Amino acid sequence: MRSLGTMRRTAQGWLGTGLAAAVVVAGAAFGAHAASAQADPQGTAAQDEADRILTTFVPPPGSTKAASRPDPLPPDLNGPPERTAASTRATSTAWYSTSATPAEVLSWLDTHPPTGSTPAGSGAASTGPAFEIFQYSTPHSSLIVTPETGAHGRTVIRLDAEVIWTPSRNPDSFVPGGAASVTVSTGSRSATSTDPAKVQRVTQLLNALTPPIGGFHSCPMDDGTHVLITLPGHAQADVRATGCGTVVLTVPGSPPRLFDGGRELLAEVDPLVGLTGQR
Repeated sequence: MRSLGTMRRTAQGWLGTGLAAAVVVAGAAFGAHAASAQADPQGTAAQDEADRILTTFVPPPGSTKAASRPDPLPPDLNGPPERTAASTRATSTAWYSTSATPAEVLSWLDTHPPTGSTPAGSGAASTGPAFEIFQYSTPHSSLIVTPETGAHGRTVIRLDAEVIWTPSRNPDSFVPGGAASVTVSTGSRSATSTDPAKVQRVTQLLNALTPPIGGFHSCPMDDGTHVLITLPGHAQADVRATGCGTVVLTVPGSPPRLFDGGRELLAEVDPLVGLTGQR
């Protein structure tokens, strides 16, 4: 059943255009990660996936794929009905025309979703056309299908594929091995381990962190709790235990860099060093 208003599932809290929420800019004050789609292989792969997603659309019988953007174009199809605020996003657009009405196109999608997709919501602006959203197994990937009646009575279908990609990690942000100990501190509590296996595991966890996706996203329930993970002479990580769970990682000789995954990191590190209970 369709309902009015955007129902899009967000990826890691990303906000669609026009949604109101408290927002933060990820990574603005820290060392930048590679984020250009032209220079980052992650961006290239995301663009390839966005192009592929367009081919999964199953058009209603009798539909024709347009070689280029239709002209004249229904005014409500000048852009996608919604988009994320992520700065690292690959997009691709395609067009179809059909004798089916917009309502018939949407009904067709109910029984013929794009190949490999899962319905993820639907919506309609107060003055705009209704649309359907589909998600894919590729992380943060979606297709929006928006049909609207065109100037000549035929329905124009706009397809908008989007894939949000995570920037590659800078080589100088990796923590070297060989630290003698690891200390985890929060408030007045602290725990240290000199077990080589545990120190190595913490090093691996820090090296598995991923850069944040640039843009705006909400960080609810941030009570300001910080946890400091120290590998003497090798790295120091300042972890936000609540909210967005960001990690500011500093490796000697490199600028501080921002990463995601702080809460998951602490869930593994705390038991390793025997730090339990409330922070």
